[in-house]
Formats: sequence, structure tokens, C-alpha cells
Amino acid sequence: MISKMKFINIIGPRSEFDRIISDCIMDTAIEFENPMSALRSTEGFSMDMTPNPYEDTIKRFADVFQYSNIDYKNIKHKRGNISSEEIEKYIDHFDARIHALKTKIETINNTIHHYNDIINVLTPVIGTDLHFEELGKLQYLKYRLGKLPVSSYKKLGTYLKDLPTYFYTLTSDKDYVWGLYFVSDNNAENVDRIFATMYFEPLLLDGDEYGTPAQIIEELTAKKQNAQNELTAMKTQLKSTIKTHKEDLLKAYACLKYYYDLYNIRHYATISQSSFCLTGWIDAEEIPMLKRKMEKDAASVLIVDEPESVKHITPPTKLKNWRIFKPFEEFVRMYGVPSYNEIDPTPFLAIVYTLLFGIMFGDVGHGFCLVLAGAIMMLMKKGGFLAKLLLPVGISSMIFGAMYGSFFGFEGEHAIIHPIWYTPFESSSNMMNTLIYSVALGVIIILICMVFNIINGVRQKNWQKVLFSQNGVAGMMFYALVLFCAISMLMGSKNPLIAAVIMIVISLILILLQEPLGKLCSKRKDWMPADKGGFFVEAIFELLEIVLSFATNTISFLRVGAFALNHAGMMSVVVMFMLKLNPGGSVAIAIFGNLLVIGLEGLIVGIQVLRLGFYEMFSRFYDGAGREFKPTGK
Repeated sequence: MISKMKFINIIGPRSEFDRIISDCIMDTAIEFENPMSALRSTEGFSMDMTPNPYEDTIKRFADVFQYSNIDYKNIKHKRGNISSEEIEKYIDHFDARIHALKTKIETINNTIHHYNDIINVLTPVIGTDLHFEELGKLQYLKYRLGKLPVSSYKKLGTYLKDLPTYFYTLTSDKDYVWGLYFVSDNNAENVDRIFATMYFEPLLLDGDEYGTPAQIIEELTAKKQNAQNELTAMKTQLKSTIKTHKEDLLKAYACLKYYYDLYNIRHYATISQSSFCLTGWIDAEEIPMLKRKMEKDAASVLIVDEPESVKHITPPTKLKNWRIFKPFEEFVRMYGVPSYNEIDPTPFLAIVYTLLFGIMFGDVGHGFCLVLAGAIMMLMKKGGFLAKLLLPVGISSMIFGAMYGSFFGFEGEHAIIHPIWYTPFESSSNMMNTLIYSVALGVIIILICMVFNIINGVRQKNWQKVLFSQNGVAGMMFYALVLFCAISMLMGSKNPLIAAVIMIVISLILILLQEPLGKLCSKRKDWMPADKGGFFVEAIFELLEIVLSFATNTISFLRVGAFALNHAGMMSVVVMFMLKLNPGGSVAIAIFGNLLVIGLEGLIVGIQVLRLGFYEMFSRFYDGAGREFKPTGK
């Protein structure tokens, strides 16, 4: 359902702008428009486009919230008694405190990583009796500890043949050789460059490690443990600080956002020498409250207009549906937001989606699993609208599962529960009936979509859409009469169908000539096409495409019955393996098979139902060319 909108003009003295907006407007959901586009004459009016002075502080709050892991996305502006200067001082103090703690944590982390690096360096040579403090006392030689690939080690003799250096091997594995080489001060640069070309990776030490590798590793392990303890204490202090200040921080942000949004409204106001003017859209239900606020302020004036009187600005769309339909609004938004003068397809899509999903995925056990998964995700606040979507489709699956007598795939001769209606996979006649029922349901859905299209056309005063389009009166007449003739022939009726055939031909002619007839109804003088030959050639091909689309759209609903049979067929295979294997294998197959069907087929069915909604339903009546209502500061 789409909320009724009103177009408002708010006029007041320029000197009282902040007070009027703060007292009357700020807590009202209004989507402001550029008043320059609403004024007949803009002479003497201007707009204040100076940058918002609170922009930088808002960004600082966002940065602080981000590195403090505080969720602030749903915080609305709120008038408070804190000045903007006090808010800035507060965020400066909090930011400095958190930054200091973060810096200490980062320093400790770097220290721990450094200890780990040294331990990893020395672990391969832990069994050697190398004493690094003795190496550090060398006066005329430098040493480099590290590793190089085995392939490079094999070529070491060739590269070092004429160089004043010596490589001492410590240990090795299949990929690397660990060791150290000695070189004089004068030749160090040249030798280091050659070892680098051989992919030698130096393992750097601080220079203050003493003892053998085993002794150094033992000492550093103890230091690392102390650093870990200090890190844990610092993280606890950080969490405690954030937790202590979180509420105050969010309150300060809400107050700052109030100042920020209040200043932003200036950008939507036209200003003359002595007055200001604001224009915008508001939900009609909020008009009485806004009027009461404005009536208390003698300096301001409120003018309310109907959307139809505003010719040059398109009203926004505010969706207003029952809570159970809310998750399906996301699907509607994927296709496009409905125009203001268009039917909101959300309730219809919700009902049809839930119904078709249950038909295609009918199983009491599987439906219960979907409901359980959705409930858990909602409790954990995960999954967004998809979590809420699982509840209605899961319940629908359980209802149709009870009608089919299916419980975790056990149906027919292996049924655990007795079917209320019938079991689709039990016999060939049941299978055929399932397909026939799905096509019949598709026919009903297509006819309902045509009715919606006619209603939309009436709202939009588009008589071509109402009377002559393939989804209007002419298209509905053609589709209904063709179905009537087809059913009559299948039932062996001997009554002449001449009248129906004549009406079918008339409806096709109306569809063929829909464009000029629509223009004629709108009293346009250019209703007759200039290039009549080209028009008729193009119109005939479009008519053929329209006739084929009726057939393909109807046949497309076969997939509803096909997936119902497919679901039963897949589970019959799982049940067959369960009955033939030993108890352990049966349990494994039951768990794996049911999870596979619920996950894989549930996803496929969900996509297929959405496809039917978009292509077979929405394409017949829904444009989705509107824009969503987005009130300023909300």
C-alpha cells in the first residue's frame, strides 16, 4: 500500500528561520524539494549553499564509531542541551583517550610479532651450539644469518669461487638450507648483493640476544607471554572505556546530528530579503500534527496542496504495508519503486510468492527447518529481510506438506502422516493433475495482473493502457476467450464458437491499433501515424510477439508443478537409500540428503518464484519508475 502524500509550503520571517525549523519542522518527516522549481518567479530569491560547519565533526564521530566498533547507523537526530562546542571537546577527549590505548595495543602487537619473527628464525637451528654474543664481538668481519633455497645452495661454490666470503651450514630441509656467511667490511656490500640474487633471505636479530638459539627462544617465549598478558589487560581497558562512554557518545552524536540536519535544511530554503520559503512532501497522516505545531507559531504559515495540483514535481512513494509483508518490499525495490499513482504490488507479491513457494517446496519437515532457521537468524539479528522471509515461506511449505502428506520426504507408501489433499508423486494421474493445477493457477494470476494494469491505467488516465493494450480490456478479452475456446474443445463441446472467435479477432484488432486509438481517446491531433505502412508492419510483428507471450507466460507456470514433483522425486531417492542402508548409513544419508535438498532446492525454488513474479506478473502491470520517500535528516 502507498501512503497518501501532501505537498506543503512553509513560509516565515528570515530572522526566525532556525527557531521555526527547530520548533515545528525538525521532528517531522518531510522530503524537501528545491523551492526554486516550485516558484513561478525566482526574482528576488536566493539559496544559502554555504558548507555545513558541522560536517567535519560528524565525520570525526563516524571515524571514532568505526574504530570503536559502535553501531550508529540507526541513530536519529535529537534535540539536546549540549552545545556544539561541548560536543567537540567531548569527542576530542574521547578520541585522544581511545587513540592512546589503540597506540599502546598496536605497539604491544608489534613487539609480539617481533618476538615471533625471531623465534621462527631460530627454531630451525635450535639444536646448534651457536653463540650470537661471540659473533657480535668480531671486529673485522660481518656475518649474515639466513636461509637460501636448496637449488641456490648447490650453485654456491660457483658463485663464491673468487669472493672473500665463507658460508657455514647449520641445518637444512627439502626446500631450504639455513646457515650464515662471513665477509669482511670492505666486501660486505658486494657479497650481500650476490647473495640477494641467489634468493638468500636474511634473518635479522636485534643484536641484544645472548646465548644459544635454544636459550634465546626460551627467553623470548617468556617475554612474549608477558607481552600477551599486557595486551589482554590493555584490550580489556579499551573495551571497558568504550562501554562506559558508549551511551554518552551516542547521545552527543544524536545532538550533533540535530545541529547538522538543522543547518542542512538551509540548503532547501529560498531566501528573500525578509522571508524564507520551504517546500516538500509529507505523509498525509502527519499533516494534523504539523498544523498544530505551526498554528502555535504566529510568525509562520503552512500551505497544504494535493499532489495533483503540483504539475511539475513528481510525488515520492512511501510504502506502508503490514509487518508480515515488509520483507517482500525488498523484492519490489529490486524491480523498482512503484510510482505514486501506481498500485503497490508488495501484498500481491507476498501472497503469491508464499503460495507458490509452498506448492513447489511442500514438506512439513523441510518447512519447519526453514521456520526454525529464520527464527534463529532473527534472534541473532542476522540475515536481514531474508531471515524474516523464511518464516512465511516455511509455514507455507508446512501447510502444503501436510496437504501432500510429506514429512522429510516420507510420503506415499512410506508416509508418516496422512495427506489432507493428495500426494503429487504417487501416480501418473496425480502428476498430471499437479501440472494442470499449476497452469490453472497461473491463468488466475495473469488475469489478476491484467486487472491491476487496468486500475493503474485508470489512476494514470492512460486510456491506451486501460482499453487497448495487451494487458488491458482488449488483452483480457482475448486471453479469456482463447482459454474458453480451448477448454470447450478439450471437453468436446459441440456448441458453435463463432461469436467467441469474432470477439477474439476484434480484440486482436484493438491491440494492433492500440497506439492510434489511445491517442484518439486522449484527443490528440497526431493520432494517425505518419508512416502508415511502417506502422502496420511493426504493429503486426508486435502483435505476434504479444500472442506468443500469452502462451509462454501461461506455460511458464508449469514450473510450479514441475518443481513440486522434482522435490518429491529428489526426496524419494534419499528415502530409498535410507531404507537400503544399515542404521549408521541411513542416518548419514538422511542428514546429508535433507540438508542438500533444503539448501539447494530451497534456493532454486526461491529464485524461480521470484522469476515468475518479475517476468510473468510485474511485466503485465508494474512499471516501478517511482522514487522512494526519503525525508531529510531521517
